Amino acid sequence: MDKKLKGIMPALMTAFDTATESISKENTAALVKKLKLAGVHGFYVGGSSGEMVLCSVKERMELLETVMEASGDLTVIAHTGAMSTADAILLSRHAESAGADAISSVTPLYYKYSFREIKHYYSRLCEAVNIPVIIYNIPALTGTALDFGQLSELLSIDGVGGMKFTSSDFFLLNRLKQEFPDKVFYNGCDEMLLSGLSAGADGGIGTTYNFMPEMFLSIFELFNNGRMKEANAVQSLANKIIAEVVSKGTLSASKQMINFSGLDYGVCREPLLPLDETAKNELYEKAWKPVENYRNNIM
Repeated sequence: MDKKLKGIMPALMTAFDTATESISKENTAALVKKLKLAGVHGFYVGGSSGEMVLCSVKERMELLETVMEASGDLTVIAHTGAMSTADAILLSRHAESAGADAISSVTPLYYKYSFREIKHYYSRLCEAVNIPVIIYNIPALTGTALDFGQLSELLSIDGVGGMKFTSSDFFLLNRLKQEFPDKVFYNGCDEMLLSGLSAGADGGIGTTYNFMPEMFLSIFELFNNGRMKEANAVQSLANKIIAEVVSKGTLSASKQMINFSGLDYGVCREPLLPLDETAKNELYEKAWKPVENYRNNIM
């Protein structure tokens, strides 16, 4: 396993210009640089948190190019999953040519695809590029729940480098890590990073890493140093914040949290809607203030 693929990586949110509704390359790059200074190990670009299903193929390419330029030598995993295999292959080849370290994709969306079709899809992506393919297993959003045998088949495809595991079935994660110790596994549930690491994950990819990376970097470091009680305390604090963010709508509230930091990150694309003033005020008091307090105490 490439050590460069390990660690804490924000599932990067995409900034949109409020006036034009186009991607704001300037503000996206600003967040990348801010997170880089915080110490993150890399970025997961163009995934669910990046509103990929609300962006065109061209926009997704421009987004990745923006991140590649701003991220320097940090790891970049480009999510290239799309409704059609043709678009996914186009995005994957572009990601490789742009210099991404790996690509990733959710299981095919919308139709109830058979496992044979899902496996063929990943095989096609692996054939299209010469960089690792990271399977993105998120059954809650895709509606596709694969068992140990099926996920093992996917991980055995030549070219598959690992999996982003967004599920609370840590028994399954642990079994997969034992079966494929040389593959990289990422915990995808922010509220369960410590649990995922304990089950064998090599790092984490998450939405709330965009506005409180210090907490997740701390959990990762404390876990690796065997300081579990302290790691659990940080995870518990993060979870109180996450609960408030989720209650307001994860993506819209997360983007508002970035706005609270002083970086104008706009709002999500419709049909997602921005928070109303009451929700913003509650989020500021119950979520942003604890983030600021934690940051001030560790600096």
